[in-house]
Amino acid sequence: MDAHSHQAVAFSFLGRLGTAVWPRLTASHPVHIQQVFDAAWTEGLSLPLGEAKAASQTVALIDGMDFHRQSDKDAVAHAYQERQRTRVYESLNVRSDGWFSTVTLRLTAIMRHQVICTAYESHAGDRNLGAHDDEWLGVITQMRGAKRWLVWPETTGAPEEIVTRVGDVLILPQGVKHEVSTPDSPGYSVHLVFAITDELV
Repeated sequence: MDAHSHQAVAFSFLGRLGTAVWPRLTASHPVHIQQVFDAAWTEGLSLPLGEAKAASQTVALIDGMDFHRQSDKDAVAHAYQERQRTRVYESLNVRSDGWFSTVTLRLTAIMRHQVICTAYESHAGDRNLGAHDDEWLGVITQMRGAKRWLVWPETTGAPEEIVTRVGDVLILPQGVKHEVSTPDSPGYSVHLVFAITDELV
């Protein structure tokens, strides 16, 4: 995909995202918005994962609070085969190049806060972080497969279950406890997190 195509995809993505997301960004609880993007269109968008990973792109394989970082493609594949863990493509917007970089730059300008794009890739049964909360507001787009989220909107009580499918967006407020897993069907998941941080720009 050339630079012009990346720009076209980025602005199309932002246009669809903006209509669905902007009015809900100040919500204090998680908001699941289904089919923001057409599933076939979303699945067709290029992502630098696996064999397409950029040489400079680090990948963290996560198991609880253990982050095993690799940048070499073969080392990532070997580490995953040794122990199946969620692969996290950190700071995708600066370590790889593509439409998602333009989206991240535009979101940073719109929000006037630093935004970081990260991709999470996993198969059913992969180890992950476990229950945790994050220090940013997450705008999460399901790009491939499906993801099961347990979220605790309140500090006490039972969690709510949300399943995001291709084209869905989940807005996850800062500090909301959550735990994720990849359902057996389809058994694979890729989601992008556009993390809106507290850092002003």
